[in-house]
Amino acid sequence: MSAAAWCAWVGMVMVVALATSNPFYLAVILLGVLLVAAVAPRTTQGFAGFRALLLFGVGMLGVSVVVATINGNYGDHILFEVPGPALPWWMGGLRLGGPVSAEGLVAATIRGFAILSVFLAFGVFNAVVSPHRVLRGAPAALFHAGLVVTVGLTLLPSSIEDVRRIRELRALRGAPAGWRQLPALVVPAVIGGLERSMRLAEAMEARGYASAPPPARGPRLVGATAAPLFLAAASTWAYWERFDWLAVVLAALGAAALGWWAWSAARAHHTTRLHDEPLPLADRVAIAASLGLAVFAIAGKEAGILDTGYNPFAGLPMPGFEPLGAALALATAWPALRIAFAPAPRPASDRAPETRAVRP
Repeated sequence: MSAAAWCAWVGMVMVVALATSNPFYLAVILLGVLLVAAVAPRTTQGFAGFRALLLFGVGMLGVSVVVATINGNYGDHILFEVPGPALPWWMGGLRLGGPVSAEGLVAATIRGFAILSVFLAFGVFNAVVSPHRVLRGAPAALFHAGLVVTVGLTLLPSSIEDVRRIRELRALRGAPAGWRQLPALVVPAVIGGLERSMRLAEAMEARGYASAPPPARGPRLVGATAAPLFLAAASTWAYWERFDWLAVVLAALGAAALGWWAWSAARAHHTTRLHDEPLPLADRVAIAASLGLAVFAIAGKEAGILDTGYNPFAGLPMPGFEPLGAALALATAWPALRIAFAPAPRPASDRAPETRAVRP
């Protein structure tokens, strides 16, 4: 699969998971992401990064439940009560302690599962897609942003590899293991990461990165107006139903301003591509389907066609499970089918031998 297809899949999982509050659909999404992680090819460092994001996502799930327990919550099914001080009213209803209900814990668990699904999707992307492929596929207008993202994607696997190497060296020297030895592992890993970042910055500066001139002032000013236009469009759409047409016009103007800035920035930055990653027809169809399903997850919910919501505070009812919502949640596992039915690479013996011109 191409890097663009993986990016479209991650965006689809993020939109669908965050727009869903039904625990049944979130369970299907989480199982779909785990299925993709099981069948996707990955390297040793990629697997270490995926395991780290998995542990971090599970930790965030636990933090969500703990915070909901400490703050207390409302509901009809009170499980226990946490003692805490009474805070004044001017603090906006903030609570420390109080009764803990089953509805609050269910809501916190649902939020945690959505965050866990997003983390696992990014973990799969980080495991199967090389950062250099992401940088090659970045548009010319977003070259510097793509470079920052590339460096960030390489940080986690390299840091995990440094910690593993330091642990092996300490074990060979007979050093004790345990949580008390954590500073002896983290400090050398951080120092190694800083040294690696300095070497990368020096190499990039020597090769002329960031030497392209910035776009003109006019396109930059027009591009800066895109965010206020989008905010005005969202506010108009949410609060003034009679002016929905104005919200559409403002959103179109914001998209046009952002597009003009991207076009001007792309013209100002000239890049040389030594290798363009091919985009097969199957990946193009998958990208279009991912974008369409992400839009449908939001628009269908607003229009009342799709019901993926769940409110545990309404008496803790049984969540619904409809075919349309289940199909949308199951569609997040489409990379598994793409990988399963992809043609196998030809062995090296079947490939045509390379020919080189030899001067007499």
